[in-house]
Amino acid sequence: MAYGKPESKPTQASAMEQLLIWLREDLMGELQAINQYQAHIDNIDDAEVKELLSHIRDDEKEHVAELTHLIARIDAIQREKFATDHTMAPEERVVGAEEGEALTVGSLFGKK
Repeated sequence: MAYGKPESKPTQASAMEQLLIWLREDLMGELQAINQYQAHIDNIDDAEVKELLSHIRDDEKEHVAELTHLIARIDAIQREKFATDHTMAPEERVVGAEEGEALTVGSLFGKK
């Protein structure tokens, strides 16, 4: 669900393109929900309420991960972008002991 945002109307896009649009809108909604829950957590003194909201926030974070993985499976360009860590120089990346490669979100797909 895209929280507070009207659903996109189908356009001339293919069914798969439209699916990706909806999934990205869902992803935005999950990220907005995380921020909203965190703001509430930061401003509430009641420990029981904070604990419950923290649990719900963490569920939203799981949804972000699930949607991100799904989008990467469907969108080849997105999958390629996830496979390379663009946030730091190669010499600063964490190197996997077994593979000798930088660990990225993309390289961890399917691993538990």
